[in-house]
Amino acid sequence: MLHFKRQHRILWEPVRFLCFTVGILCFAWMPFAGAVWARGFENVWILAGEHADDVENRCARLLADRLQERTGATARIRSEGPQESGLTIHFGTAASYAGLCRIAKRLKVSVPQRLDPGREGFVLASSEAARRQMVVAMGSDRRGLLYAVGEILRRCRSHGDGVSFPERLHVRRAPRWPVRGLNVAQGHTMRQLTGARKWTKDELRGAYLDYAMAGANTFRIAATDHETFSFLKNYGLDAIVHVSGNSGSGPPQWQAKEAIGRTGYLSPAVAEARAALLERREKIFRQMPPVDYVHFKSGDGGGDESEAAAPYGRTFIRLCEDYARILHRYHPHTKVFLGNQKLDNAGDRAIFEHFQTHKDTLLDGICYGPGSNAMGWTPGRRQDHRADLFEYARRGALSGYLREMLHQLPPDKSILLFSDLTHWVYSQYGLMDHKLIPDRNSMTPPRWDFWMYARRPSEAMAMVYDRRTFHARPRNYYRVFQETTEFALGDVAYSEGHHDHFNQWMYQRLFWNPHQTVEAVVDEYARTYFGPEASGLMRDAIFMLEGNLQTPIHDNAGIDRLIALVETAGQAMPAHRREHDYLWRQYAQKAYLDKVIQLDVRRQRAVMDDAMQRLRAAFHQGGLRSTVEDLSPLSPPGESAEMRRLRSLAERLGQESNRIFGVRNVGLFNLNHDFCGLGWLAREIRRASDAADEDQLKRIVERIVYYEDPGVGGFYDNAGVPEASPHLVNGWPYGESGFSGFNRRSQRTVAFTTEEERGVAFRYTGLDPDAAYRARLTLVRPRYLPRFGKFQEQTSQSVYADEHLLGENVELPEFESDFFEFDVPREATADGELLLWMKKQPGIGEGLSSDVAVWRNTGGWGTLVSEVWLMKKGAPKRYAEPVTDPVPSP
Repeated sequence: MLHFKRQHRILWEPVRFLCFTVGILCFAWMPFAGAVWARGFENVWILAGEHADDVENRCARLLADRLQERTGATARIRSEGPQESGLTIHFGTAASYAGLCRIAKRLKVSVPQRLDPGREGFVLASSEAARRQMVVAMGSDRRGLLYAVGEILRRCRSHGDGVSFPERLHVRRAPRWPVRGLNVAQGHTMRQLTGARKWTKDELRGAYLDYAMAGANTFRIAATDHETFSFLKNYGLDAIVHVSGNSGSGPPQWQAKEAIGRTGYLSPAVAEARAALLERREKIFRQMPPVDYVHFKSGDGGGDESEAAAPYGRTFIRLCEDYARILHRYHPHTKVFLGNQKLDNAGDRAIFEHFQTHKDTLLDGICYGPGSNAMGWTPGRRQDHRADLFEYARRGALSGYLREMLHQLPPDKSILLFSDLTHWVYSQYGLMDHKLIPDRNSMTPPRWDFWMYARRPSEAMAMVYDRRTFHARPRNYYRVFQETTEFALGDVAYSEGHHDHFNQWMYQRLFWNPHQTVEAVVDEYARTYFGPEASGLMRDAIFMLEGNLQTPIHDNAGIDRLIALVETAGQAMPAHRREHDYLWRQYAQKAYLDKVIQLDVRRQRAVMDDAMQRLRAAFHQGGLRSTVEDLSPLSPPGESAEMRRLRSLAERLGQESNRIFGVRNVGLFNLNHDFCGLGWLAREIRRASDAADEDQLKRIVERIVYYEDPGVGGFYDNAGVPEASPHLVNGWPYGESGFSGFNRRSQRTVAFTTEEERGVAFRYTGLDPDAAYRARLTLVRPRYLPRFGKFQEQTSQSVYADEHLLGENVELPEFESDFFEFDVPREATADGELLLWMKKQPGIGEGLSSDVAVWRNTGGWGTLVSEVWLMKKGAPKRYAEPVTDPVPSP
């Protein structure tokens, strides 16, 4: 018997060890898995307190509706009563639900306190016994119950026609910022670009509630939108109205000089115009509901560059004081913030001085948005910057000026952020699709603080996707959040549609828990919107999408990886979830369209490489004329079968996402582009084909195939790319827009100057004093939008070698570039040095400082140069020995 027991123990010990190990592993995994899950329940009972008000009852109804919609369980609301079989959620506050404190005590859960978890917070706890499970959702206040609904929905899981909830859960949450909001909209421009159907009223309201359940409490509404205001107040939420500081109409002498020349703005410096502005605002305030916040915008659009209004910050804050006085007659409890967008340093100083000296001010603080940062050069640019703040700037420009503003403001005044999270390029925190442009003092930021400007978009994607396209940028906006929000009361972020859903949602979650990692918040988003089965795949897809946005597309393996992740996630999702998931379709559309772009780039590059190889071979081996004629009908390749398949998939998904929620990807409607300069090559080949003789033919082809080669003893500068322009000594890079896509890539950027008499300049040393030189320039001027073009009269410039005039008032071609060549006088190079420089057209960039400011803000230039070759006459080219074997086509 003893032997049997010993043998039994020997056999049992490995089993015990295995069970113990599995138990330890399961325990260790629990924090990552989230909780131990109860079995699914078909019935959910929501017990609201007998003293629940209308807001609490609406939150309870919202919970019931969303549970049924997402899980298929039957959810019913009733007053207090005994525990039923199934899942019972006790829902209320200590004031509205008399027995809730007793139930919480039974679960060994302390009720919400002022600081634990805090205002607008909630406590969520659960326990299970036999065939039933009990959940306590207790708000610190009634608004906390709305956020408890969001947490319950994020925690529960669907099981066919049932729902499960973690067995043992204790969550205590409250927001850490008092103002957390955004602008909810489908996006008028996005609907125009994509032809998407209009949201129904229920869909729009559902979008509001989705963001609210993520943690938002403040939403932007139109000034007289009483219907939306009432809807928000039905859930205990706040509303903010943005009011233009100086929009209005009147006679010409009342008009402001708006920063980029927009009309429809009055100058507060003109007494009659100011009176008209006050009268118009009073009408708005009289019709406006009692919103919680008003933001008076200083610019973008608006503002006044006129001398009479300078500094505009002083004129503006005095106007806002009068606005606030009138506003408080009708809405005495509304808090008032004025913006400082697009003000200059003097304007900001005037605002700070006003706050410091007017203790009785009715203004509550400053609203900080694009163009507010006196240490930043991102779009929405300011005209000058605070150079002094870069000395011991700590973490740099993202936070530096906010810290300074908070230091300048009195203790009872606050900063409210108005962050742009909606544009992936050309925006406050977007990828920089152009080089830095200096301010009016020719200042740019120090090189050590280039984080905001060094992140560049995929060039091909920037050509296809509108700045409002569907995107997610978790790592970028996580950093922005961490470096900006600590100085602010909160953020009511700017949005132009639903394409920025992740960015806006992440901000709301970080306002509740800023200490969580970016990986954690993305993981929570993926679980919330794609379910546990697909969450890991979609988490990786979101990070991959962000990386792809800023990676050159040609060899980017992340394009295929994104497709694989999204497709696999779609397969992993339960069918009933995937059927209604418009967000998953948005990611899939983006993945397929990215691949279409990549294939098109590769095909265009292959055509261009083949043409260049054939031209190079014929240039050295003969048969140049026939080769040029063969290539003369050069054009971009047609769509491949794989491209058609992918585009078809994206179109189908776009139709589905439009049907489900009125959204689809803008890239579907803008895929045709010259990504590699094929248009330029075709144009040059046509020129070669039209050559009058063989010598001219050979010169043109030589310029094509050895484009940058300046010959032995010569020099080449790609002026619009600083790192490729070693001889550039004056001029700033520019390449935002306005140039033909058929230009060579190096011809789509320029070096420019503005009102300086001496413009773009190149300095050469070590020249051969006995040689003769010739300069070749690529010149092109941008084509402006009509609203900007009316301020731009410049069309020409003069070209000088030292003080020798090479070309007077040379007219620059618009949109499509061309070459200009000049012989350099020997006197200019006899000392071994040369300054090749441009002089602006007479009268350009002159006049009133306000007129010059508008001219500069709308793209004003005095001189432009795209490329420069300084070539030694008679010197051979630097290219390799002639090719002896034909170059095969790929």
